Amino acid sequence: MQTFSAIPERIRDAFTPQMRAVVEHQLDRAAALRADGADQATDGTLAEDPRPGPNGAALIAAARSEYLAERAFWNQGGPRMHETRDFLINAAGTEVPVRMHRPGDARVLPAIVFLHGGGFTLGNLDSHDRIARVLAEASGAAVIAVDYTLSPEARFPQALHECAGVIARLALDGERYGLDGGRLAVAGDSAGAALSLGSALLLRDEPDRVPEAAADPDRVFASLRAMLLYYGAYGLANSSSRASYGGFWDGMSSDDLGSITDTYLSKPADRKSPYASPLTADLDAALPPALIIGAELDPLRDDSEALATRLEAAGHEVEWEIVPGVLHSFLHFGRMLDEAGAALTRGAEFARDRLAE
Repeated sequence: MQTFSAIPERIRDAFTPQMRAVVEHQLDRAAALRADGADQATDGTLAEDPRPGPNGAALIAAARSEYLAERAFWNQGGPRMHETRDFLINAAGTEVPVRMHRPGDARVLPAIVFLHGGGFTLGNLDSHDRIARVLAEASGAAVIAVDYTLSPEARFPQALHECAGVIARLALDGERYGLDGGRLAVAGDSAGAALSLGSALLLRDEPDRVPEAAADPDRVFASLRAMLLYYGAYGLANSSSRASYGGFWDGMSSDDLGSITDTYLSKPADRKSPYASPLTADLDAALPPALIIGAELDPLRDDSEALATRLEAAGHEVEWEIVPGVLHSFLHFGRMLDEAGAALTRGAEFARDRLAE
């Protein structure tokens, strides 16, 4: 039975009071769905990846629908924008939907490109809308949320190339959207953090693979002034945090993580790609300043710490922290969790300061 008391005591006792309230809310919601006899593709917990399983498109569609229904509660409220507009940007051979939030009426704004989490399988412009609005208000920058193509319909590296292509389009043609293309940041949570770092590495090391950057690849990479990386997976296959955390309460068990990898990657060799496992990349060469934030009770915690210490050792500008007492995906829970707002505000301020330089 997936009840609060079934969570290991050492984890329950480590929750902050507000994190405990969030988990209880999520588990109560899941119990209500079961009582109503809902046909669930997910368990209704905090899952980033509800493991839609091998039964095809119907289960994946149901998982995505439930994910959005669950996130709808958490997206209520938050900052109101001066303007919000949806449009398409052509990248990687497709029309990529994006949503631009503008917090003020300035004619030209710097921009944060936001790449959502969801295990590369879930999420869209609606699932992370409040997060994007909080970043926009706190930074003063426009936030461009990217609805990249999900897996398994499109596997690695399609989503990566779409994200890098959108960044390149904004860098070289920002004025078309009322943006300063020379002042961009990239941000993401979970899968979106991996895509953010992967995009920066791809634009640095192999810009020829990003046709949208072809006119001036050096200018595109130079436009990236900051990276905001929240609880991403960067390539650790084994770690203390993976062995210690993750389960039904957060959708981050070892089986869940294996399902994410198997669904996203095209072939076993992709596991060694520096754009899928950034800890294998050249982290000594130039990279934008980075803010790295992990969650203490997350199996991916050690990925954040490993990336931060590698960047520090290479002499890069990096700030990082592991937020105590919270789970993976904690950014979503700003309606009840103060740590979510604090982490987003810290990221927004980090970006604002570097976009002003």
